[in-house]
Amino acid sequence: MTLFIIILILATAGVAFITFNESLSKNKLIKYGSYVVYFILAEIILFAVTDGIEIPLTVLGIGIGVAVVVLIIAGSFFASTYNKILKYLLSFIFTALAVFAAYMLYESIMTPIRFNKEKQIRYQATVNELKRIRTAQIAFKNETGKYTPHLDTLKYFIQTDSLTVIRKEGSVPDSIYLQQDNNLEKAERVALKMGIIKRDTLRIAIADTLFRGYDFSRFGIVPFTDGYKFEMDTATVDAGGLKINVFEAKVPNLVLLNGMDRQLILNLNDDAIKNDRYPGLKVGSLEENNNNEGNWDKVYDLKK
Repeated sequence: MTLFIIILILATAGVAFITFNESLSKNKLIKYGSYVVYFILAEIILFAVTDGIEIPLTVLGIGIGVAVVVLIIAGSFFASTYNKILKYLLSFIFTALAVFAAYMLYESIMTPIRFNKEKQIRYQATVNELKRIRTAQIAFKNETGKYTPHLDTLKYFIQTDSLTVIRKEGSVPDSIYLQQDNNLEKAERVALKMGIIKRDTLRIAIADTLFRGYDFSRFGIVPFTDGYKFEMDTATVDAGGLKINVFEAKVPNLVLLNGMDRQLILNLNDDAIKNDRYPGLKVGSLEENNNNEGNWDKVYDLKK
């Protein structure tokens, strides 16, 4: 805030000097150009202070460019009437201002680019972990008949428990399907009695199948955070008269993107809220049976 005030004071002093300096005020380009630059600068400062409506980068770039040109022109007029030392000093100052303006323009363009690149990296890693939670929850429900709201319970389950797997050998002939009116269950029972097919029930460790090679110490931990755990809970919702057990696991952007540009995070959250979306990443829902869908863009399903 202090820097903004200093810049605005200097800009006001500069406009006043140009306005009341006889030689400079006669030059309409300098006089009215300084007014345009001043109001553009004031608008930028107002935006930065109030987090207002975003100014397009093109407008910002034009404003900075005009400001640099006006300052250089004003400096050349001013310096021509004084000694060489002052002339060189002002030339250095205006050159420094031009470099600073170019740097600010570069940063205004690169900051959101760097933000989006880092966001995609963090989102991808987080989506992968949410998928693992979903896989574990589905396996847990298949074995127990319901989801669990506890990450520790889920972690212990995938580390120590096993899945029921039916090993199938042989296939049911088409003739038996036809005899049983294409009823798969009945056809398999007949084929089993005849010894045409075999079905064996096995128990296989989850750690050796669904989570082979996975580092279980990472389970339930939000990537790029200092041990922050996903928020997770379960609920029962009504779906066409049926009571359905559902779960939800999520993490807000303020946690997932912590340490990145806060204003861009808030802008990201505002956009999500305006579009009735959760300001972060989540899988499942406590409000509806959404078949354990994630709220992320499908592009993250295509990346490894």
